[in-house]
Amino acid sequence: MTNATTKTTNKALAAMAVTVMVLALTVVLGLVVGCSPQESKPSSSDEPTQKEDPMATQAVDWTMDIDCQTCHTTESGSMADAGIPQASEHADLQCVQCHTEETVLKTAHEGVTYADKPASKPTVITVDAETCQSSDCHGTMEEMAVITADNQDFKDEKGKVQNPHDYPSNEQHDTMNPTCTDCHNIHSKDLQKDAMMWCAQCHHKGVFQCGTCHELRERAV
Repeated sequence: MTNATTKTTNKALAAMAVTVMVLALTVVLGLVVGCSPQESKPSSSDEPTQKEDPMATQAVDWTMDIDCQTCHTTESGSMADAGIPQASEHADLQCVQCHTEETVLKTAHEGVTYADKPASKPTVITVDAETCQSSDCHGTMEEMAVITADNQDFKDEKGKVQNPHDYPSNEQHDTMNPTCTDCHNIHSKDLQKDAMMWCAQCHHKGVFQCGTCHELRERAV
């Protein structure tokens, strides 16, 4: 065999050896990657399950003796808030001493569960005006008018001061007699705004005195 033939054969063998080594390394790397630990996804059985709220479907068995503050936390909180004097000054009373209309309350709580959000504006028709105006509480509108005769806080847009409990009799007023809760939202911080909203139903320009917004005309008889 000549030297040239020998060299050619050696080169071919070397090339084959290199090819075999590359193939072997490829196989080994493939095995290593395949055997390396993979980040496993948690199975559905491993995922934490949300616990059902046992109170979600628990109906409120409402009675006049129920603890109202369990649901009505905002209202109960107002009773301890000195910034809401209407509420805090009544803090020694039970809810049902003011909210006396049992039939209305029972209807309002029908189908309610402990998971439901309380109404943002509890119905005021559950408060009987006679309860507020009893001799044991605030007295009549006339008696309250005497107490608030020097009030300087209740003003209209033009600065006219009005005694809030002095509700003069006239054609319009007599058909729109207010009750206590029309002006007094006991759990609200802004008494004057609440009261003015009632007056603004008729005094829509924000003034109390008739004839200051538009000309008064005599009605045809």
